[in-house]
Amino acid sequence: MSPRTRFVEVPADRLMGELRDVGARVTEAGGRYVEGRQGREVVVDVVPPGGRAMVRVYTSLAVGAAEARDCGEDAVRLVVGVETPERFRPLEEGQKILRTAPRAADQPDRVGAFLARLRGEIRAAYGRARAIPCCPECGRAMARRESKHGPFWGCTGYPECRGTRRT
Repeated sequence: MSPRTRFVEVPADRLMGELRDVGARVTEAGGRYVEGRQGREVVVDVVPPGGRAMVRVYTSLAVGAAEARDCGEDAVRLVVGVETPERFRPLEEGQKILRTAPRAADQPDRVGAFLARLRGEIRAAYGRARAIPCCPECGRAMARRESKHGPFWGCTGYPECRGTRRT
C-alpha cells in the first residue's frame, strides 16, 4: 500500500446508501436488489434482469452496526454466483475491495472516493454476471469448466441437467 493511501472508516449509512442507489438503478432496469444477512454480516444481492447469475456483496457491516468493521479486519467482497436451493454457489473467485482511498488535498471526501471505486467494481461484476450464458436445456446459469478437450460452459444444475456450450 502506498504511503499516500490508507484505510477509510466507512459509515454504515453511506455504504448502504450507495448500495441502495445501485439497487434502485438495477430495479429500474428490470433486475432485483435484495438485502439480507449471512451470520451477523449484511449481505446484498444485485441480480440483473433474467436472474441467471448475480453479484453478492459482502459489506463487512455487522447487522445494526454504525460503520464497517475496524480497518484492516476486513474488506468489502464481491462474488459473481448463483443461488441454488442448497446454497450460494460462486461462479468465479471473489474479489476483495480494500477500504482505501488516497490522502490528497484534492480529495477531501475519502469515503466518497472509496464508494465511487466500489460502485465501479460492482458495475464490472454486474457486467460479468449478465454475460453468464443460459443453459440451452433447462435455462439455469452455466459455469465455466475445464476438461481434457478444453474449456466449456456446463449447467449449474449438473448432474440433473447435462447441458453444455462451447466457450
